[in-house]
Amino acid sequence: MKREKEITACIFVMLFYLVYSFLISITTPRGIWLDIMQQARPYMVFYLTWMMAPHFDRRQKKRIKLVMLVSFFGYLILFFVAPSMVNPYGGVLNGGESAALGQIALCCAMIYYLFSPQTKKNKYIAIGIMVLGLVGGKSKYFGEVVVFIALVAFLKEKVKFNSSKFYLQVVILAVIVLFFTWTKFSIYYVEGFQEDAQEMARPLTYRTSLKIMFDYIPFGTGYGTFGCAAAAKEYSPLYYKYHLDHVWGLTPELPMFLADAFYPIYPAQFGIVGILCFLVFWKRRIREANAIQNMAYYRMAMMCILALALEQTADSSYLSGKGMGYFMILALCLNSHRYWNNSGNHISKLVA
Repeated sequence: MKREKEITACIFVMLFYLVYSFLISITTPRGIWLDIMQQARPYMVFYLTWMMAPHFDRRQKKRIKLVMLVSFFGYLILFFVAPSMVNPYGGVLNGGESAALGQIALCCAMIYYLFSPQTKKNKYIAIGIMVLGLVGGKSKYFGEVVVFIALVAFLKEKVKFNSSKFYLQVVILAVIVLFFTWTKFSIYYVEGFQEDAQEMARPLTYRTSLKIMFDYIPFGTGYGTFGCAAAAKEYSPLYYKYHLDHVWGLTPELPMFLADAFYPIYPAQFGIVGILCFLVFWKRRIREANAIQNMAYYRMAMMCILALALEQTADSSYLSGKGMGYFMILALCLNSHRYWNNSGNHISKLVA
């Protein structure tokens, strides 16, 4: 019953913002419809998988692992020997293909880890798949590799969020990630946020989203108006209003960086109320993850949550097909209490 109530509340919130978007009428109706379809997609994927609660037998798990392994290694080979096949716009690879390689590697590693016997050998194979994804060269993916290794190799019990040990571990992980990715992190999130910094699309998008949030209290500017693919296709008037239309990558002629990160969307489009709804959704997911009894499923549930949190600082895969795998695996892990007891052994009777 709690699940049905949450889904009903989610639909109500989306419909409210749909009506609000038409009433405030900042962008075109086409832009509004395009965006609500994209914004609803991750939640539909999550809730449908969550409610269906699929369960796989041993043969099905082997087939799924085979498909994932073939997909990953096939993409990895093409990434080097035939780049034009993974880049529809030509033979030169760009950030999108590199990011996709890391996301495929992560999904493959998680599925391999979940659907294999929990042996040291299989843990090392899953970690090896993750490490191979580093050839894409994306900085944020390095952070995901560090987190994956920490969860699989070193996490022996559930995280205690109220303990000082937990915060010490978080600081250590953050220091390790920043040590290897500091150059790019500094360009975007330290130098880029300084007032006298050269205008760069991503930092300006973050800074402007906060201005919009306070200018349009409490519900924001509505669907299709800022930081999303629909705002690029219809070119939202907000980019003229906040003088972003001249910034390289945010212009009407070249809006290639307009939907370059996910986090600026919520403050701008959905305001303070939208941010609160977003936080409530993820607070529930973390609480449900902490209730998972099988440690393998617990680790991968936390990996999905952390991967979505890390990637969206410089990516919008949350709303694209690339991120849907994370939501499906997360829902699969949250349903694991139906199939496993506290000792990690399979049970035949489903727990409601």
